[in-house]
Amino acid sequence: MRRALIIGCNGFAGTALRLELASSGEYDVYGVDIASFDQRTRAVDMLDPEAAAAAIRDCKPDVIFNLAGQASPWVSWEKVNLTMHLNVDLSVNIVEAVRVHCPGARMIFVGSANQYDLDSVEGELIGEDTPLVSNSPYAISKNTQEAMIRLMARKYSLDVVFTRSFNHIGPGQKVGFVITDYCNRIVKLENGEIDTFNYGNLDSWRDFSDVRDVVHAYRLIGESGRSGEIYNVGSGESYYIRDLVGKIVEMSPAASAATELPPRLDDDKLTHYRGDISKLQADTGFMPIYDVNETVASVLQAYRQGYVFPSKTDEA
Repeated sequence: MRRALIIGCNGFAGTALRLELASSGEYDVYGVDIASFDQRTRAVDMLDPEAAAAAIRDCKPDVIFNLAGQASPWVSWEKVNLTMHLNVDLSVNIVEAVRVHCPGARMIFVGSANQYDLDSVEGELIGEDTPLVSNSPYAISKNTQEAMIRLMARKYSLDVVFTRSFNHIGPGQKVGFVITDYCNRIVKLENGEIDTFNYGNLDSWRDFSDVRDVVHAYRLIGESGRSGEIYNVGSGESYYIRDLVGKIVEMSPAASAATELPPRLDDDKLTHYRGDISKLQADTGFMPIYDVNETVASVLQAYRQGYVFPSKTDEA
């Protein structure tokens, strides 16, 4: 049994990763978060270097997954300092603690496809060698996180792997993301809280995955990923956001009657951006298995059952 520590274990992806690791039967799983709800989770402010060191010293994990952080480019403009603290300082505290207390542990730091400069992409595939962008405090924070952790790993000979994860969705995800925002609006309309709602710009093709596929990739990266590497994590497929939103609108007679979806553009008028996951597949054997269209439908059903959150932040 490998001992795994999930930092940010109570969040959307953290909860899914915990289930993924536990169900494999190969891990003794522990977590830290700002609050604790069970004996396996320790309440820790990981921005406090001493508290972070104590948590890692006491657990002495074989593998650490850092899913904590501020994950919204839009929120990052409102909370610049907090974004930098959560995405950079917190990660530095983890590495410092590992260096002292369990230097042989593998660390997986979760990044984002929002780090990529889409204007520089040739064709449709976004590879790990795509240039990075500096168009938000969020993007800068994640790029800085990578650079700083890579520097420390080289200096202290630590085992670090990075991801740049594309959009992932599933029941329990908070508002602040395109699918959950529209699910939230539809449920409010169905409950009579609003009469209608307007649509934003839905004319983009992006890579979407079920969160269960994403956390399965994280487990495989922890097991088979090459130290020092960056891995795109996604489906390798492109989905038209207008079609995904249209699917959940069609599931709601109230939304269909009270709103009008914008017209669908021809497929050749937009670039079908998708992540190149070939390195992930070659090194770990990862293959996505969940149908994103079914996942989108399940998110709406979850919101109808009470998964309506006010926060615009989520992990990594």
